[in-house]
Amino acid sequence: MIDDFQRLLDMLRDLSREELLTLDATVRSLLSAPTPAAPNATTDAPPAPTSAVPPPGLAGIADIEASFACAPECPHCHSKRVHKWGHANKLRRYRCKDCKVSFNCLTGTPLAQLHKRGLWAGHAQALVDGVSLRKVAERLEVHLTTAFRWRHRFLQTPKDVKAEKVQGTVEADETFFTRSYKGARKLPREARKRGGENTKPGLSDELIPVLIVRDRTVAAATTDAILPDRSAVSVGACLEPVLDRKSILVTDADPAFCAVANRLEIAHVTLVVSKGERNWDGYHLQHVNAYCHELKGWMFRFRGVATKYLDSYLGWHRMNDRDGRGDNTQTARHVMAAAWG
Repeated sequence: MIDDFQRLLDMLRDLSREELLTLDATVRSLLSAPTPAAPNATTDAPPAPTSAVPPPGLAGIADIEASFACAPECPHCHSKRVHKWGHANKLRRYRCKDCKVSFNCLTGTPLAQLHKRGLWAGHAQALVDGVSLRKVAERLEVHLTTAFRWRHRFLQTPKDVKAEKVQGTVEADETFFTRSYKGARKLPREARKRGGENTKPGLSDELIPVLIVRDRTVAAATTDAILPDRSAVSVGACLEPVLDRKSILVTDADPAFCAVANRLEIAHVTLVVSKGERNWDGYHLQHVNAYCHELKGWMFRFRGVATKYLDSYLGWHRMNDRDGRGDNTQTARHVMAAAWG
Protein backbone atom coordinates (compact mmCIF):
# COMPACT_ATOMS: atom_id res chain seq x y z
CA MET A 1 0.00 0.00 0.00
CA ILE A 2 2.87 2.37 0.86
CA ASP A 3 4.58 1.53 -2.44
CA ASP A 4 1.37 2.32 -4.35
CA PHE A 5 1.08 5.69 -2.63
CA GLN A 6 4.72 6.50 -3.40
CA ARG A 7 4.17 5.65 -7.06
CA LEU A 8 1.18 7.99 -7.06
CA LEU A 9 3.33 10.80 -5.66
CA ASP A 10 5.96 10.15 -8.32
CA MET A 11 3.30 10.37 -11.03
CA LEU A 12 2.21 13.79 -9.79
CA ARG A 13 5.57 15.25 -10.76
CA ASP A 14 4.82 14.49 -14.41
CA LEU A 15 1.55 16.47 -14.43
CA SER A 16 1.30 19.88 -16.05
CA ARG A 17 0.33 22.97 -14.07
CA GLU A 18 -3.22 22.92 -15.49
CA GLU A 19 -3.62 19.26 -14.49
CA LEU A 20 -2.29 19.98 -10.99
CA LEU A 21 -4.77 22.86 -10.52
CA THR A 22 -7.63 20.61 -11.62
CA LEU A 23 -6.42 17.94 -9.19
CA ASP A 24 -6.19 20.53 -6.41
CA ALA A 25 -9.79 21.66 -6.93
CA THR A 26 -10.99 18.06 -7.00
CA VAL A 27 -9.17 17.19 -3.76
CA ARG A 28 -10.64 20.29 -2.09
CA SER A 29 -14.13 19.18 -3.13
CA LEU A 30 -13.57 15.66 -1.77
CA LEU A 31 -12.22 16.99 1.52
CA SER A 32 -15.23 19.29 1.97
CA ALA A 33 -17.71 16.45 1.31
CA PRO A 34 -19.50 15.05 4.40
CA THR A 35 -17.58 12.23 6.06
CA PRO A 36 -19.56 8.96 6.10
CA ALA A 37 -20.80 8.02 9.55
CA ALA A 38 -18.92 5.23 11.34
CA PRO A 39 -20.77 1.92 11.37
CA ASN A 40 -22.54 0.80 14.52
CA ALA A 41 -20.20 -1.20 16.77
CA THR A 42 -22.84 -3.90 17.22
CA THR A 43 -23.28 -4.62 13.52
CA ASP A 44 -21.06 -6.63 11.21
CA ALA A 45 -21.97 -4.56 8.12
CA PRO A 46 -18.87 -3.05 6.51
CA PRO A 47 -18.69 0.72 6.13
CA ALA A 48 -19.88 2.14 2.80
CA PRO A 49 -17.04 3.22 0.54
CA THR A 50 -16.56 7.00 0.36
CA SER A 51 -16.96 6.87 -3.42
CA ALA A 52 -20.46 5.37 -3.12
CA VAL A 53 -21.97 8.86 -2.83
CA PRO A 54 -19.88 11.25 -4.91
CA PRO A 55 -19.98 14.93 -3.98
CA PRO A 56 -22.58 16.88 -5.97
CA GLY A 57 -21.62 19.02 -8.93
CA LEU A 58 -19.03 18.80 -11.67
CA ALA A 59 -15.26 18.61 -11.17
CA GLY A 60 -14.27 19.77 -14.65
CA ILE A 61 -14.63 19.35 -18.39
CA ALA A 62 -14.50 15.54 -18.14
CA ASP A 63 -17.54 15.55 -15.82
CA ILE A 64 -19.33 17.99 -18.12
CA GLU A 65 -18.78 15.72 -21.12
CA ALA A 66 -19.87 12.64 -19.17
CA SER A 67 -23.02 14.36 -17.90
CA PHE A 68 -23.93 15.61 -21.37
CA ALA A 69 -23.29 12.19 -22.94
CA CYS A 70 -25.94 10.62 -20.68
CA ALA A 71 -28.71 12.56 -22.44
CA PRO A 72 -27.37 14.59 -25.37
CA GLU A 73 -29.71 17.23 -26.76
CA CYS A 74 -29.32 19.67 -29.63
CA PRO A 75 -28.82 23.19 -28.20
CA HIS A 76 -30.28 24.70 -31.39
CA CYS A 77 -33.62 22.90 -31.83
CA HIS A 78 -33.64 20.86 -28.57
CA SER A 79 -34.09 17.61 -30.45
CA LYS A 80 -32.85 14.43 -28.81
CA ARG A 81 -32.29 12.74 -32.18
CA VAL A 82 -28.54 13.25 -32.24
CA HIS A 83 -25.54 11.06 -33.01
CA LYS A 84 -21.79 11.28 -32.48
CA TRP A 85 -19.87 13.32 -35.02
CA GLY A 86 -16.16 12.90 -34.26
CA HIS A 87 -13.94 15.14 -32.16
CA ALA A 88 -12.68 18.72 -32.39
CA ASN A 89 -10.57 20.74 -29.94
CA LYS A 90 -10.39 17.67 -27.69
CA LEU A 91 -14.18 17.58 -27.27
CA ARG A 92 -16.69 15.03 -28.53
CA ARG A 93 -18.97 16.54 -31.17
CA TYR A 94 -22.54 15.56 -31.99
CA ARG A 95 -24.80 16.20 -34.97
CA CYS A 96 -28.53 16.74 -34.88
CA LYS A 97 -30.55 14.56 -37.25
CA ASP A 98 -33.30 17.19 -37.44
CA CYS A 99 -31.55 20.54 -37.96
CA LYS A 100 -28.29 18.99 -39.30
CA VAL A 101 -26.09 21.21 -37.09
CA SER A 102 -23.12 19.89 -35.14
CA PHE A 103 -22.26 20.87 -31.57
CA ASN A 104 -20.44 19.81 -28.41
CA CYS A 105 -21.30 19.75 -24.72
CA LEU A 106 -20.43 23.47 -24.33
CA THR A 107 -22.36 24.83 -27.32
CA GLY A 108 -24.97 27.34 -26.19
CA THR A 109 -23.61 27.52 -22.63
CA PRO A 110 -21.70 30.38 -20.97
CA LEU A 111 -18.54 28.25 -21.12
CA ALA A 112 -18.56 27.96 -24.92
CA GLN A 113 -15.32 29.02 -26.67
CA LEU A 114 -13.44 29.66 -23.43
CA HIS A 115 -9.86 28.42 -23.61
CA LYS A 116 -7.57 26.77 -21.03
CA ARG A 117 -10.24 24.35 -19.85
CA GLY A 118 -7.77 22.73 -17.46
CA LEU A 119 -7.83 25.91 -15.35
CA TRP A 120 -11.60 26.12 -15.01
CA ALA A 121 -11.66 24.06 -11.80
CA GLY A 122 -9.09 26.42 -10.30
CA HIS A 123 -11.21 29.40 -11.28
CA ALA A 124 -14.30 27.76 -9.77
CA GLN A 125 -12.35 27.34 -6.53
CA ALA A 126 -11.40 31.03 -6.70
CA LEU A 127 -15.11 31.90 -6.85
CA VAL A 128 -15.69 29.75 -3.77
CA ASP A 129 -12.87 31.58 -2.01
CA GLY A 130 -14.25 34.96 -3.13
CA VAL A 131 -10.88 36.44 -4.06
CA SER A 132 -10.29 39.54 -6.17
CA LEU A 133 -9.64 39.41 -9.90
CA ARG A 134 -5.98 40.29 -9.48
CA LYS A 135 -5.51 37.43 -7.05
CA VAL A 136 -7.32 35.08 -9.44
CA ALA A 137 -5.01 36.13 -12.27
CA GLU A 138 -1.98 35.63 -10.03
CA ARG A 139 -3.18 32.26 -8.73
CA LEU A 140 -3.93 30.82 -12.18
CA GLU A 141 -1.15 32.70 -14.00
CA VAL A 142 -3.53 34.18 -16.56
CA HIS A 143 -4.04 37.76 -17.75
CA LEU A 144 -6.29 40.03 -15.71
CA THR A 145 -8.73 40.39 -18.62
CA THR A 146 -8.95 36.59 -18.85
CA ALA A 147 -9.81 36.35 -15.15
CA PHE A 148 -12.41 39.08 -15.64
CA ARG A 149 -13.99 37.35 -18.66
CA TRP A 150 -14.07 33.99 -16.91
CA ARG A 151 -15.70 35.46 -13.80
CA HIS A 152 -18.60 36.95 -15.71
CA ARG A 153 -19.02 33.87 -17.91
CA PHE A 154 -19.17 31.68 -14.78
CA LEU A 155 -21.73 34.04 -13.23
CA GLN A 156 -23.89 34.41 -16.34
CA THR A 157 -26.31 31.65 -15.30
CA PRO A 158 -26.28 32.15 -11.49
CA LYS A 159 -27.20 35.83 -11.84
CA ASP A 160 -30.60 34.79 -13.27
CA VAL A 161 -31.32 32.03 -10.73
CA LYS A 162 -33.74 33.49 -8.20
CA ALA A 163 -36.65 32.21 -6.14
CA GLU A 164 -39.71 31.90 -8.37
CA LYS A 165 -42.07 32.11 -5.41
CA VAL A 166 -41.87 33.35 -1.82
CA GLN A 167 -44.58 32.36 0.63
CA GLY A 168 -45.59 32.22 4.26
CA THR A 169 -44.06 35.06 6.23
CA VAL A 170 -42.16 37.17 3.72
CA GLU A 171 -39.75 39.91 4.73
CA ALA A 172 -38.78 42.67 2.30
CA ASP A 173 -36.41 45.57 2.64
CA GLU A 174 -34.10 47.76 0.60
CA THR A 175 -30.35 48.04 0.76
CA PHE A 176 -28.20 50.53 -1.12
CA PHE A 177 -24.95 50.43 -3.07
CA THR A 178 -22.91 53.37 -4.27
CA ARG A 179 -23.33 54.02 -7.97
CA SER A 180 -20.04 52.99 -9.54
CA TYR A 181 -18.55 53.63 -12.98
CA LYS A 182 -15.59 51.37 -12.29
CA GLY A 183 -13.88 50.47 -15.56
CA ALA A 184 -15.64 53.19 -17.59
CA ARG A 185 -13.52 55.37 -19.87
CA LYS A 186 -15.62 58.49 -19.27
CA LEU A 187 -17.23 59.54 -16.00
CA PRO A 188 -20.26 61.84 -15.59
CA ARG A 189 -18.67 63.12 -12.35
CA GLU A 190 -15.25 63.68 -10.86
CA ALA A 191 -13.23 60.54 -10.25
CA ARG A 192 -12.85 59.26 -6.70
CA LYS A 193 -10.97 56.50 -5.00
CA ARG A 194 -12.61 53.10 -5.39
CA GLY A 195 -14.93 52.44 -2.49
CA GLY A 196 -14.79 56.12 -1.53
CA GLU A 197 -17.49 58.04 0.31
CA ASN A 198 -20.49 59.66 -1.39
CA THR A 199 -20.50 63.42 -1.77
CA LYS A 200 -24.23 63.79 -1.02
CA PRO A 201 -25.69 62.96 2.40
CA GLY A 202 -28.58 60.53 2.88
CA LEU A 203 -30.45 58.86 0.03
CA SER A 204 -29.52 60.42 -3.29
CA ASP A 205 -28.94 59.59 -6.94
CA GLU A 206 -25.46 58.40 -5.93
CA LEU A 207 -27.04 55.28 -4.44
CA ILE A 208 -28.55 52.29 -6.24
CA PRO A 209 -31.53 50.74 -4.40
CA VAL A 210 -31.68 46.94 -4.31
CA LEU A 211 -34.82 45.22 -3.08
CA ILE A 212 -34.22 42.03 -1.07
CA VAL A 213 -37.14 39.63 -0.52
CA ARG A 214 -36.76 36.55 1.68
CA ASP A 215 -39.28 34.21 3.27
CA ARG A 216 -38.99 32.18 6.47
CA THR A 217 -39.55 28.74 4.97
CA VAL A 218 -37.03 25.97 5.54
CA ALA A 219 -35.59 26.63 2.09
CA ALA A 220 -35.39 30.38 2.85
CA ALA A 221 -36.32 31.41 -0.69
CA THR A 222 -34.61 34.64 -1.69
CA THR A 223 -34.96 37.00 -4.61
CA ASP A 224 -33.70 40.50 -5.30
CA ALA A 225 -33.93 43.24 -7.89
CA ILE A 226 -31.99 46.36 -8.77
CA LEU A 227 -34.62 49.11 -8.70
CA PRO A 228 -34.61 52.07 -11.10
CA ASP A 229 -36.22 54.08 -8.28
CA ARG A 230 -38.02 53.55 -4.98
CA SER A 231 -41.54 54.05 -6.33
CA ALA A 232 -44.46 51.69 -5.75
CA VAL A 233 -44.40 50.78 -9.45
CA SER A 234 -40.78 49.60 -9.30
CA VAL A 235 -41.25 47.74 -6.01
CA GLY A 236 -44.46 46.14 -7.25
CA ALA A 237 -42.81 44.95 -10.47
CA CYS A 238 -40.41 42.89 -8.34
CA LEU A 239 -42.85 41.71 -5.67
CA GLU A 240 -45.99 40.89 -7.63
CA PRO A 241 -44.64 38.00 -9.79
CA VAL A 242 -43.11 36.11 -6.83
CA LEU A 243 -45.33 36.94 -3.85
CA ASP A 244 -47.88 34.30 -2.90
CA ARG A 245 -51.24 35.99 -2.27
CA LYS A 246 -51.68 34.05 0.98
CA SER A 247 -48.41 35.37 2.34
CA ILE A 248 -47.93 37.83 5.16
CA LEU A 249 -45.67 40.64 3.98
CA VAL A 250 -43.48 42.22 6.65
CA THR A 251 -41.75 45.50 5.78
CA ASP A 252 -40.87 48.88 7.20
CA ALA A 253 -43.32 51.76 6.83
CA ASP A 254 -42.14 52.82 3.38
CA PRO A 255 -45.21 54.07 1.42
CA ALA A 256 -44.19 52.01 -1.63
CA PHE A 257 -44.59 48.74 0.29
CA CYS A 258 -47.95 49.86 1.69
CA ALA A 259 -49.23 50.77 -1.78
CA VAL A 260 -48.16 47.41 -3.24
CA ALA A 261 -49.72 45.43 -0.36
CA ASN A 262 -53.02 47.35 -0.71
CA ARG A 263 -53.12 46.81 -4.47
CA LEU A 264 -52.40 43.07 -4.15
CA GLU A 265 -54.80 42.80 -1.17
CA ILE A 266 -52.44 40.74 0.98
CA ALA A 267 -51.83 40.79 4.73
CA HIS A 268 -49.21 43.40 5.58
CA VAL A 269 -47.31 44.08 8.81
CA THR A 270 -45.42 47.37 8.96
CA LEU A 271 -42.72 48.13 11.50
CA VAL A 272 -41.70 51.75 12.09
CA VAL A 273 -38.04 51.18 12.89
CA SER A 274 -37.44 54.90 13.53
CA LYS A 275 -39.85 54.61 16.48
CA GLY A 276 -38.19 51.49 17.83
CA GLU A 277 -40.72 49.04 16.38
CA ARG A 278 -38.55 46.02 15.64
CA ASN A 279 -40.90 43.21 16.61
CA TRP A 280 -44.66 42.89 16.67
CA ASP A 281 -46.36 39.68 17.71
CA GLY A 282 -43.48 37.60 16.38
CA TYR A 283 -43.15 39.51 13.11
CA HIS A 284 -39.81 41.17 12.46
CA LEU A 285 -37.26 41.94 9.74
CA GLN A 286 -34.31 40.09 11.26
CA HIS A 287 -33.96 37.53 8.47
CA VAL A 288 -33.86 40.00 5.58
CA ASN A 289 -31.73 42.47 7.57
CA ALA A 290 -29.22 39.73 8.38
CA TYR A 291 -29.04 38.82 4.68
CA CYS A 292 -28.49 42.47 3.72
CA HIS A 293 -25.77 42.84 6.36
CA GLU A 294 -23.98 39.72 5.14
CA LEU A 295 -24.31 40.85 1.51
CA LYS A 296 -22.79 44.27 2.23
CA GLY A 297 -19.92 42.75 4.21
CA TRP A 298 -19.21 40.20 1.48
CA MET A 299 -19.32 42.89 -1.22
CA PHE A 300 -16.89 45.13 0.69
CA ARG A 301 -13.91 42.94 -0.26
CA PHE A 302 -14.20 44.07 -3.90
CA ARG A 303 -13.72 47.76 -3.03
CA GLY A 304 -16.61 48.87 -5.18
CA VAL A 305 -18.49 46.87 -7.82
CA ALA A 306 -19.34 48.50 -11.15
CA THR A 307 -23.09 49.13 -11.24
CA LYS A 308 -23.42 47.50 -14.66
CA TYR A 309 -22.12 44.25 -13.13
CA LEU A 310 -24.00 44.50 -9.84
CA ASP A 311 -26.58 41.90 -10.89
CA SER A 312 -23.79 39.34 -11.44
CA TYR A 313 -22.44 39.86 -7.93
CA LEU A 314 -25.94 39.66 -6.43
CA GLY A 315 -26.36 36.32 -8.21
CA TRP A 316 -22.95 35.19 -6.97
CA HIS A 317 -23.98 35.87 -3.37
CA ARG A 318 -27.34 34.11 -3.83
CA MET A 319 -25.46 31.07 -5.15
CA ASN A 320 -23.18 31.14 -2.10
CA ASP A 321 -26.22 31.37 0.17
CA ARG A 322 -28.02 28.44 -1.50
CA ASP A 323 -25.04 26.09 -1.73
CA GLY A 324 -23.60 26.91 1.68
CA ARG A 325 -26.83 26.77 3.67
CA GLY A 326 -27.17 24.59 6.75
CA ASP A 327 -24.62 21.79 7.00
CA ASN A 328 -23.68 22.05 3.32
CA THR A 329 -20.41 23.50 2.14
CA GLN A 330 -20.07 25.14 -1.23
CA THR A 331 -17.37 23.60 -3.40
CA ALA A 332 -15.80 24.20 -6.78
CA ARG A 333 -18.01 21.38 -8.09
CA HIS A 334 -21.14 23.41 -7.23
CA VAL A 335 -19.77 26.46 -9.01
CA MET A 336 -18.76 24.47 -12.10
CA ALA A 337 -22.23 22.92 -12.38
CA ALA A 338 -23.88 26.33 -11.97
CA ALA A 339 -21.60 27.89 -14.61
CA TRP A 340 -22.37 25.18 -17.14
CA GLY A 341 -26.07 25.73 -16.49
